Amino acid sequence: MKKMWVLAIILILGHSVQAQNVSKDERTITISMTAQELLPADLIIFNINVNAEGRTPRDAFNKHKELEHVLASALKEFDIEEEDIRFQPIRINKRYRNNGREEHSVTSQQVSVTFNDFSIYEEIQLTLIENGFDSFNGSFSSTEMDDGKDNALEAAIEKAHEKAAFIAEVSNVKLGDVLSANYSEHIVSRPSPLMEADAIMVRSASASMMDFGQTVSVSVAINMVFEIDD
Repeated sequence: MKKMWVLAIILILGHSVQAQNVSKDERTITISMTAQELLPADLIIFNINVNAEGRTPRDAFNKHKELEHVLASALKEFDIEEEDIRFQPIRINKRYRNNGREEHSVTSQQVSVTFNDFSIYEEIQLTLIENGFDSFNGSFSSTEMDDGKDNALEAAIEKAHEKAAFIAEVSNVKLGDVLSANYSEHIVSRPSPLMEADAIMVRSASASMMDFGQTVSVSVAINMVFEIDD
């Protein structure tokens, strides 16, 4: 009778190894691996919520168009390119106050702007606040995002193959083909762990936190199932 081997492992770089349950009828090695790539943050994604309120839908719509005009003018003033502007259509909804006795209308619209000139980030916010905007947020991104995802995925796959081969070797079995592979991506902005001297740009006396270099972390997790050959 052939020996039945059931081997499974979950490995996350820098973390401990844990066992994973698999069916006794399977002759497989399962590896879960995570790899991370740090990218220079050279873009800001700025998300703006345009909201207005009025007694009637027409009142709310007219106020919204005024805010929209202010926003469009500001984006032109700061030389934001058209291809870097994304927006949703305006939504108009009825709302009720005072236990449903008073009706009013509200609008909402999401606008996302991407730019690489960090020096205008704070000025855009001040302009919006001065003109009645009160809901917006920003996050870092990178022009190297696609390459970073590919590099992280490649590293995770290589490590998964290495660990599967090592487990097969010490268990005196032969590693076979990949039966399945599933992966996911996770992107977060994070402070740069190290800042080189030329990344700290102090401009006269008007230093800003935006002068410090930042990174974006791309994390890729992959789950691979390897066959055990006879």
